[in-house]
Amino acid sequence: MGYQVKNDKSKQLIKKLLTLDIDEGVRIEESSIHGKKMFVNKNASDMFVVQLVTKNEYHDYTNKDVRYFDSAQEVVEFVNSTFQSRFSIVEY
Repeated sequence: MGYQVKNDKSKQLIKKLLTLDIDEGVRIEESSIHGKKMFVNKNASDMFVVQLVTKNEYHDYTNKDVRYFDSAQEVVEFVNSTFQSRFSIVEY
């Protein structure tokens, strides 16, 4: 049951996630005006820690949803389901 990476952004993201070290991270931002951001890090147990934040009507970021994933493929699936492949990727 392998996950097929379907588009270029997903391929770019999975490459970044597979080479991510514990002192690095990836910020994923929605390309539209809705104001969703996602932060992805890897912990010492090699699990991916994903935090999803959304902008509220006061332009503050709230709804800090934190999830843990075992694989880069699971992270990409979550990113695609959240952003429908309309996102930008920034390493930090």
